Amino acid sequence: MKQLSYKHLLQKKIQLLNSLITNLKREEELLSYRDADTAVKIEFKNETLVRKLEELDAEILEHQELDVHTEEEIALSETVFSKLDEARTLQQKVQELLVFEMNESKKEYWEFSIKRRLKSHLVFSSGLSWTKNYC
Repeated sequence: MKQLSYKHLLQKKIQLLNSLITNLKREEELLSYRDADTAVKIEFKNETLVRKLEELDAEILEHQELDVHTEEEIALSETVFSKLDEARTLQQKVQELLVFEMNESKKEYWEFSIKRRLKSHLVFSSGLSWTKNYC
């Protein structure tokens, strides 16, 4: 019974990791098209998946103990590690793209802010002010 539960937990973890990998690939694709808004929505879904993975890890640790594992369970564990590596690599790429998008947004904001302040300054200093006594 314990081994079946452990096997089931590993299979569930692989499913969650596959969902995470699919989301990360989609996020990477969206960011390559500069669609950061949609990518961020997927990032929030990923947070839920990561929480589920953390909860599952706690269950797996409880079942792991010092039991002897079957060849199938060992193979599933290897698949889990492979999926974890793939997810980690994708997450690093997505993180870099998100940071790039964030920096681009900051640049756009500062450009807009500077233009607005400059426009305000020019309007004020060009004589369109009541303090200059003429319009």
